[in-house]
Amino acid sequence: MDSDSIHYLSGEEVHAGDRVQYRGSYATVVVVSTGEDQELSPGYEDHSGCDRGIMLCDDDGVTALIREADEHLAFLDRG
Repeated sequence: MDSDSIHYLSGEEVHAGDRVQYRGSYATVVVVSTGEDQELSPGYEDHSGCDRGIMLCDDDGVTALIREADEHLAFLDRG
């Protein structure tokens, strides 16, 4: 990803496969898109070409799309 990369508030760049906590739930980043560049986890290829944002899949299998990292998204581990 380039200079338009999406970063956590702690400064780390967001990557597919990252373990995070979002609004109290544990999740994995499955798609990261700057609008031009993207990272897709296996099984999420159908989201290719999506607008800028981060798709999360929580431990219950529920997905959520957020446009930018915010105070509710905490980086835990690089997967």
